[in-house]
Amino acid sequence: MNFLAPAMLVGLLAAAIPPILHLIHRRKANLVVFPALTFIRRANKKTARRFRMRQLLLMLCRSLLLLALAFSMSRPYLSTDALDTQADPLASGTSVVVIDATWPMAYVLDGESLLDRARLMAQRVFDGSGSLSALVVAGSKVEVPMAEPTADAAPLRAHLDALKVSPHLGTVPDAVSRAFEVISGAPAVGRRRIIVLTTPAVIAAGLPSPPAGSGLEVVAVDVSRGAPLPNRAITQVDIRPAPEAGAGAWRVDARVSNLSDEPVDRLPLSLEVDGQIAVRGFASLGPGASVKKTFIFPLKANQPTPAAVVLDGDALSTDDTRAFWLVPTPETRVLAINGDPRPTPQRDELFYLERALSTEAAGSARVRLTIVTADTLSRAPPDLFERADVVILANVSELEVERANALVSFVQGGGGLLVTMGDEVRPTLMNQRLGAVLPRALRETRAAGDAAASDEGRDRMLATLHTFDRAHPILRPFPQPNRSSLARVSVSKYMLLDPTPTPQGEVVMSLDDGAPFLLTRGVERGRVALLCGSIDRDWNDLPIRPDFVPLMHHLLRYLTRTSTLELSPSLVGQPVVIGLDEPRVTRVAIRAPDGQVLFRDRPVGDASTVSFDETFAVGLYTVEPDPPLATLPALPGFSVAVDPSGADLRGRRFGSDGRPVDPEAAQTAGTAELLTPESPTELWHAALLGLFLFLAVEAGLLFTRRGTSTVVTGRPAGD
Repeated sequence: MNFLAPAMLVGLLAAAIPPILHLIHRRKANLVVFPALTFIRRANKKTARRFRMRQLLLMLCRSLLLLALAFSMSRPYLSTDALDTQADPLASGTSVVVIDATWPMAYVLDGESLLDRARLMAQRVFDGSGSLSALVVAGSKVEVPMAEPTADAAPLRAHLDALKVSPHLGTVPDAVSRAFEVISGAPAVGRRRIIVLTTPAVIAAGLPSPPAGSGLEVVAVDVSRGAPLPNRAITQVDIRPAPEAGAGAWRVDARVSNLSDEPVDRLPLSLEVDGQIAVRGFASLGPGASVKKTFIFPLKANQPTPAAVVLDGDALSTDDTRAFWLVPTPETRVLAINGDPRPTPQRDELFYLERALSTEAAGSARVRLTIVTADTLSRAPPDLFERADVVILANVSELEVERANALVSFVQGGGGLLVTMGDEVRPTLMNQRLGAVLPRALRETRAAGDAAASDEGRDRMLATLHTFDRAHPILRPFPQPNRSSLARVSVSKYMLLDPTPTPQGEVVMSLDDGAPFLLTRGVERGRVALLCGSIDRDWNDLPIRPDFVPLMHHLLRYLTRTSTLELSPSLVGQPVVIGLDEPRVTRVAIRAPDGQVLFRDRPVGDASTVSFDETFAVGLYTVEPDPPLATLPALPGFSVAVDPSGADLRGRRFGSDGRPVDPEAAQTAGTAELLTPESPTELWHAALLGLFLFLAVEAGLLFTRRGTSTVVTGRPAGD
């Protein structure tokens, strides 16, 4: 017999309360001889004996009632699992217990976590082993409290009591391999077993095989005792600016999974920003299904703000929350060189671009636009390019050699360059001055259509955007670019490019005749984009399409590498790259969610990033310059989440036909013996039934006592 709450057995001492009260209140009467009541006293002796018997029965009933109450609260049960029935063979052998302490073991089943169940099972192994035993813990790392099996289980029990769930995952196979090493030093006497206490999912994934000829047994024990382990989890969160949704808007895509065999209807989830619920939502999922829930939120703050997607709690709360930072987009300094200024605003080369980058249309991006004309470029300060993050050449015919060389150096040093076409562009001069950074050499201007086009069929004179590289960072925010307004752009003229055997750039968009329309290229630390059409309406109608505004903003983010800012949570144990664009920062202080502060120095040389690999806690990390710089805005922090692959505890494997494979059959031959312990026989229900029975007996005795109260009052004082 075992108890789930043995501490409640202290309540058995309450059974002594009724006898103690009986003895305290018992009084010895004074004997007074009263001859007139002698005959009454003789007649009452028989009744008094029956009354004293009822008192004793009532006291005994109340003691048993308290015993039954304490016994039921201790939750006794009879266990017939493999660990109990095979205790005798353990007495003459060696047992090494591998206990899984990774984060899925925090699952709460029947009021207790799987880790608590594993802890009790391990204690039973140590109690039943009269010989040698050892413990291996699979947590953040593999831990072995005792280097060799020992006959003294007290240190092992103490380590079990202090055991906590780790946010890591996947250390059980390494722990089993470590157990092989631990048991190899034990005497080869009796039965030698490796007992793995873990979840069905780990068992189904397979465990390492013992060395050939070692005679070792690996026994994998499902600590849930075969009970279903349904779970709902947030398995992925993607965060990105959403200028198409308005000023300061962010888009958060959260993937929610129903890792159970039952459907879920209208599961509540919410987006919390700075500790407050900003957006609420619901998700309905079928068995084993997942769905993407999108939140759009306008961020007004000018500093990094903590946020999280929170799922309605279930038995495993670890994967119900994913925290992250919402980081305001840094200000982008754009220098636009207008090669075809016009007095009429709508005919000006930069009319549409200027409005696309205005505050009203900028969304979450912060753009500071400076416009100069090509004619005044020669009179501009020498460090004009150095004051910008992105330079736009809009229909510029040519650049002076000195300015062109400065622009090439600007790009190679990390700047962004966007080149757009128009009637003023001279391909030969552009190739001579900027050929070192252009994705491809310019050839000549071409009108769309063919020689057979006529006035009656002028639509044949127009080309359209046909092919999109959806994997490119510029188009990644567009779910279906081939169905967006970009696919309806009409192009009347474009710049042909020279084909090269080894293209240096990537084609982002191309026309229906196969000609490239938008290309990009990385040049050392900088990036270049080439638009083969104009940025006004002279050659195409792209500027009046709804997706022109988000396209320009995503293009700027790509050129300034802002699109590479990683806001989605990293996984526990994975290294995180921290950007240090500010050269004055030589050292950073990283504060973990548990309050620990770690320092990292900027690598020697011209490195602009720092790698941080001590991501051992789940939550939000802050990054600050050390020493602090008053004029430096806050550095973007990062967040860490648990590995979502551990959210499915069901332990199912699927064959090529899509049907689930039995976990026991999925074990590699000789690897592990899957034990499915019988359910324990719980006795506390019977104890509660006995408690109610004793209550009924007590009520009957008290009722009888009231019926004979006249006899008590008539007793002589000497009795």
